Amino acid sequence: MDEYQISYEEIDKEIAERANKKRQKLPHDIFDFVEFFVIAFAVILLVFTFFIRQTVVTGASMLPTLNEGDRLIISDFFYTPKAGDIVVIQVEDDVAAKRPHTLSKDSSIIKRVIATEGQTVSIENGIVYVDKEPLIADYAFFRDADSMAEITVSKGHIFVMGDNRGVSLDSRILGEIDERTVIGKVLFRLAPFSSFGGID
Repeated sequence: MDEYQISYEEIDKEIAERANKKRQKLPHDIFDFVEFFVIAFAVILLVFTFFIRQTVVTGASMLPTLNEGDRLIISDFFYTPKAGDIVVIQVEDDVAAKRPHTLSKDSSIIKRVIATEGQTVSIENGIVYVDKEPLIADYAFFRDADSMAEITVSKGHIFVMGDNRGVSLDSRILGEIDERTVIGKVLFRLAPFSSFGGID
């Protein structure tokens, strides 16, 4: 009988010790959770401050790809412009001066990269030629039949156009764009939610 009594006492003691350990561990678990949350928040804040940004589309120059009011995520982290990329460009004084009633310094425009340094660009009856080859642009609206003599894109510059060619204020008027004024490449659409995701 004594043996059974001792066994029950030991069991009760162990249960009490385990309960006590859990009570002692709870504050530590809460601290770990709070620490994780703070670190995660700091990482997200760091990413959004230095690596990615948000921007909102204004105007119709990128229809049908982008609509006015679309909220986009962009990044310039280790980015070098490539043909086909959609980029956000900071408008500089010399660019704004070409269309003072439309553009202002420190505003931004969203365009598609058509050609990069060393490539040639020309336009004949609305058809864009890059390195003398017609550009296949299923994404673009063609509402004009403009022409432009062939140019060679300068070092450190890009030639950009809007997808909605008939209304876009781009390199056809503004000239080549300095790569240093590219704020970032459009990575994906954040809103509206119905269009959330990557962009062609």
